[in-house]
Amino acid sequence: MKIHVTLWYKDFRRSSLVREVAEGGFDGFELSLDYPLCGGPAKLEELAQIRDLLGLGLGAAVHLPWREIYLASPVEEIRRVSLDYTVRCLEDVGRLEPAYAVLHLTADQAVCFDSVERCVSAAAESLGVLARVAEETGTQLYVETTRNYCCGGLEQSVSYLELGARLCLDVPHAIERHSRLRKTPLGLSDVLLEAPPRAIEAVECVHLHGYSMSGYHVVESHLEPDRELLSEYLKALRRGALKPRYTVLEAFYSATGRRQLRFDELRWCVDELKKARPGDR
Repeated sequence: MKIHVTLWYKDFRRSSLVREVAEGGFDGFELSLDYPLCGGPAKLEELAQIRDLLGLGLGAAVHLPWREIYLASPVEEIRRVSLDYTVRCLEDVGRLEPAYAVLHLTADQAVCFDSVERCVSAAAESLGVLARVAEETGTQLYVETTRNYCCGGLEQSVSYLELGARLCLDVPHAIERHSRLRKTPLGLSDVLLEAPPRAIEAVECVHLHGYSMSGYHVVESHLEPDRELLSEYLKALRRGALKPRYTVLEAFYSATGRRQLRFDELRWCVDELKKARPGDR
C-alpha cells in the first residue's frame, strides 16, 4: 500500500510545496485536475513543482474534474459535454503517466432520486468511453464514492466493475451517505458491514480525511485526520476488511478547519499508516 497526498492548483502557489511533500514522507501525489489545471491557462508541463516531485521519485496519480461535471446525468446534452471535457483532461494528463485516475459518476437531476437506474445507465455509458481512453494510456480508473444518494454509493458501484473500473472509497463521503440513509450517525465499520462484499473487494484506493458531523450530516471535511478516525481505519486494514493499493490523505485544513494545513504536518499520520500497511498486492 502506497501513501499519497492530494494536491490541487492553489497548493502550487506555495514555494514550500515540494519540501512539505518530501518531508511528509509520502510515496506519491494525487493531482486534482480542478480548473485551471485542465482546460485553463495552467500547463502541467510548466509547473516546476511537478517536475521536482517526480524527480524525487514520487509516483503520480490524478483526480479527474468533478465541479460542474455530471457524467451520470440523464440529460444527454449535459452528460455529453461533461464526458467530452473529462476525456480531454484524461488524454492531456497522459504525459504524467499516472498510475490511476479517480472520477465521480454523479448527476444533479431530481429524477435521479426516483429513477436510479436511468442515472446509473448514463454513468455506465460515460465510464465505457473513459475506460477505453484509460486503457490506451495504461491508466487504471477508480470510481469514487460520493455523498449522492444516486450513483454515489458502494451498492451502485458494483454496476461499474464489469467495465474495468475499480473503486475509491472516500471515507467521510461514505459515512455521511450511510448516516443520512439511516438517519443516525455511523462510522467506517458500519459502512463496511453494510456494503456489498463485491464492492469492498474492489476498493483499491481510499481517500482519508478528517470531518465533523452535525446530527447525521458532515458539515466540515478535508481536515487533518484525528487519531480516532486513523485508529478505526488501521483496524480495518489489520483485519483485512480493506486491502487498498493506495491510501490518499485528502486533507487541506487543520483539525479545527481554521488554517491551511502544511503537508509535512501529516507526517505522523503517514508514519502510522506505513507501520500498519500490508505488502503491495
